[in-house]
Amino acid sequence: MANVQNLTTKHIAGHATKAGQRIIPNKSYEKTAALLFDKVLVKSTNWSHDFATKKQGILVSESFSVTYTDGTTVDYTNSNQRKSYISKMHSAVSAVVKGHAKGKDKSSVEVRHTQLVKTTEFGGQGVGTKKESKGTIFEREFANRLKECINGEPCKGKYHEAAGYLIGQLESKGAGKDPNIYQIVDVEQEGGKNQPRPIEVTGNTVYIAPTRHQDHAAKLTDITVTHANRIKSYLSAKYGPTLTFMNSGSKTVVTDNEIMNYNVTSAKAKNLFRIFGIDEDIFCDVFNNYGKASQTNKSLKHSGKSESADIPAIKKFTQTAMGSDYWMVHAQTNGKVDMYYMDPKDVIGNYSTVVGDVVIRYGGKSGNAKRINVEYSSANFDFTFNIRSKGGTVFPTNIMLDYKSKDINKETL
Repeated sequence: MANVQNLTTKHIAGHATKAGQRIIPNKSYEKTAALLFDKVLVKSTNWSHDFATKKQGILVSESFSVTYTDGTTVDYTNSNQRKSYISKMHSAVSAVVKGHAKGKDKSSVEVRHTQLVKTTEFGGQGVGTKKESKGTIFEREFANRLKECINGEPCKGKYHEAAGYLIGQLESKGAGKDPNIYQIVDVEQEGGKNQPRPIEVTGNTVYIAPTRHQDHAAKLTDITVTHANRIKSYLSAKYGPTLTFMNSGSKTVVTDNEIMNYNVTSAKAKNLFRIFGIDEDIFCDVFNNYGKASQTNKSLKHSGKSESADIPAIKKFTQTAMGSDYWMVHAQTNGKVDMYYMDPKDVIGNYSTVVGDVVIRYGGKSGNAKRINVEYSSANFDFTFNIRSKGGTVFPTNIMLDYKSKDINKETL
């Protein structure tokens, strides 16, 4: 079962993290904990009593027991125990599912929760399957349309109009010259490479590497088109309403220990805080005091216009986050595709020039989330820079620059 994960304690305890002595519940894991009880003891057409195990094949469950933080162990053998089980969920430390092996051998089997496979119903990847996002599916389908069109095959599948338009735009780069030199000769889907674009700092300048915005196209590409003259064109394929120019891991920028100790020493973090005007102590409070009503009030009190934002530095950071010299190909959920060229002249101009206020929201808009948002705009985009926890943990895991386009010269087909 290569690449298949097993259940962990968070899946039976309904939480992923303890902040000090406080348990921070997680709704997703509370659902998996409830599902464990239901699969074993509740009859339904929505699930079976079968569990895939790491080493013992398929277990047909009959009952289970849970050991709690106080050292007690409770046997669960009846569906009437569900309410009691749910009330004690967050104190669970281990579980053992009991039953028999599926098939001819009816011998009794007991399997610890960490030996149960995290199947799709628990949020995992199905055995023998490959989980694909809608974005990845769009990349593949759009790349296939491009290939069909340039190979003279019937070009009439999903997104064929958008593919035909974009081919015309890419091959017209040679206007006034030999019309054959920009003929497309190859299309390669490359989104799975996930090429790194780390946050770096030189002196007091913080940016997304590499330093030149033009050099990001080859790293941002999801679909790469090669022309007859061997020049390449790059397409960044995106799907749906949530759009991101950059998504970087946060641990190399600011560590959990730095936040817990209110002592941020990283040059990368300090310069990010400086250019946006983020208060270091309040930033640390957001994560250290997560879940406390007093912190929500404090976060909302201190949120608002940044009085010390370094606008030229934000512009430089935004240029490298956006990158340039590639085509943005954005599929909407209604089947339409927006397409526009990220022209280097526009990226260093209106696209990245900050207009209006820079607004900091500690704890997000609600004040009680595991994140800090910094909102700002240009004439063409609304940006949200954020440092946040994307998983079940409290401390941040990602640094992102989300965006919405608002005034772009684009073609929609």
